[in-house]
Amino acid sequence: MAKDELATLMQMAIMDAVRKGMIERTDIGKHARTIISDYDAPGPTLWTEPMVRQFADVLEGLVDQGYLVWRTYILQVEPTEKGEKFIADNQAELDNLPKVDDSREWFKQQRKKMAL
Repeated sequence: MAKDELATLMQMAIMDAVRKGMIERTDIGKHARTIISDYDAPGPTLWTEPMVRQFADVLEGLVDQGYLVWRTYILQVEPTEKGEKFIADNQAELDNLPKVDDSREWFKQQRKKMAL
């Protein structure tokens, strides 16, 4: 996956997490990681240092562009009016992101296979 494509997918994954009511940076990160791993290939995407840095850069970028705003506690974000509009305008695309529940189910199956 190209770097720009990954950044765009990561933006969509972050906005999907926000749309689902997640405000904690760690929860948003887990959600984004799971979607990206589904998109890349079935199974886990390593949450390596470059990937973590890119996630932080993309999250900061969404704040800088005015889609999200830091709450009083810096590790929490919430959508701005511009962010709410983005979510509303891109509802269909957000609905078509890989489903986190499907990914979790895949991980459970792998764990069972490894236990045998």
